[in-house]
Amino acid sequence: MEAPRPIHSLSLSAICLAGALVVLRWLTPEFSSETLTDDHPVIILCSAIIIAGLAWCALLFVLRRDKLSGRGVLALLLLLGVALRLMFFGSTPVYENDYKRYLWDGAVVASGENPYRYSPTEIFEASKPGARSVPDLAKLAVMSNQADYLTAQINSPALTTIYPPAAQAVFTAAYWIAPYKPWGLKLVFLLIEILGLLAILAGLRARNLSALWSVAYWLNPIIIFTTYNGVHMDVLLVAPLMAALLWVGRHPLRAAVMLSVAAAIKIWPLLLAPVLFREWRNRPLIYIGVAALVAALTLASLVPMLLTLKANAGLAAYSTNWTNSSFLFPGLRDTLSLISDDPNRLARYVIAAALTALGLWLGFIKRQEAASIPAHLMLLTAAFVFLSPTGYPWYFIWFFMFLPFTVKHWTTRGLALLTVGAAAYYARFKIGEAGHYDIYSKFLLPLEFGIPLIILAWDGLKEKRYG
Repeated sequence: MEAPRPIHSLSLSAICLAGALVVLRWLTPEFSSETLTDDHPVIILCSAIIIAGLAWCALLFVLRRDKLSGRGVLALLLLLGVALRLMFFGSTPVYENDYKRYLWDGAVVASGENPYRYSPTEIFEASKPGARSVPDLAKLAVMSNQADYLTAQINSPALTTIYPPAAQAVFTAAYWIAPYKPWGLKLVFLLIEILGLLAILAGLRARNLSALWSVAYWLNPIIIFTTYNGVHMDVLLVAPLMAALLWVGRHPLRAAVMLSVAAAIKIWPLLLAPVLFREWRNRPLIYIGVAALVAALTLASLVPMLLTLKANAGLAAYSTNWTNSSFLFPGLRDTLSLISDDPNRLARYVIAAALTALGLWLGFIKRQEAASIPAHLMLLTAAFVFLSPTGYPWYFIWFFMFLPFTVKHWTTRGLALLTVGAAAYYARFKIGEAGHYDIYSKFLLPLEFGIPLIILAWDGLKEKRYG
């Protein structure tokens, strides 16, 4: 019997993936906030996520194994990715409401106010009859009333916003397009993500890699679902980081600007600087100039946040207290409790030191081939996600954006399985509501992250021995 052609296998994987996402889209109205968690079809939802994840892993396997080409096939797969994103524009977010903070932040900035000054709780309290009138606060309270008390629906309302100024600019653009409407956010996200896709395609061409490898990112179901159903903003990082990767070899100053833009969306990309710019280590003037430019631009962009830091600042709370859906962090924290009265803080210091050491090792000691930079960026980012106190599925975007450049790297097998394991995150809500959260934290979470870690360790050892 003749083996199926690679292009047929690729097409079949894409069809299965798309079918599973269609099922997810069809299910989303069942997760309305007006329905009880007990009535949510979580088993079907998780099954669809697992099927989509397995289909994507099969697609990735075909890309790893066979040399494929064809502009027609590439165009069809890229259009499929756009269609799947558009399909979720009118969907009901499944267990997510972070986007309501984005909507509110965009409205606040558009009105000319500082989004870091007041928390949603402070604004909501000021909107109640008889509340003491404070001019700036009163203006925001009126806005909240006009937006159907949006400030009362925001997650962690006692904290001010955590999102840096570049992210705020995106939220503001979405507000100008469609005030208080999630589809406005999704539209801006899609336009920016397409810019990121173009940067990926240009980067693949510059490295003489197959353009079809771009679908490893573009058809990832977790990226599609968490962004265009859950309305999470992490895809905003793709365009500046992919542009930085594209330009770093010939235009380091442009790359420095792009890295600074990424840090003004979420601060963590600064961790990538030693690896990203390592080719310039032997050119001290350029290297120092790049470092100074990144530092200056990032500091300037964060000034609005830093000037308003206070006890209820979201940035302070996230960096010191937040822990959710993390596999490794609780164990580290509990171990350190044997020697520290504040193991939570110490664990964060240990992780920061470990990640800094890994970044410096990859940037200054590890072999310096330019071709390995994307793989090392992916490795460093994946280490950050695994060690982070929060392990949400949309964080996988942080390292999957590098995947088109590292399809055949030893890390891809283990990391790819996280797309399948992400179903555990959505199971936790119904399990927790039923009073069995331990099933998630002690069984499902170790499966989600533990199996990929084991495979990563195994493949890493094989690479060290035979690579």
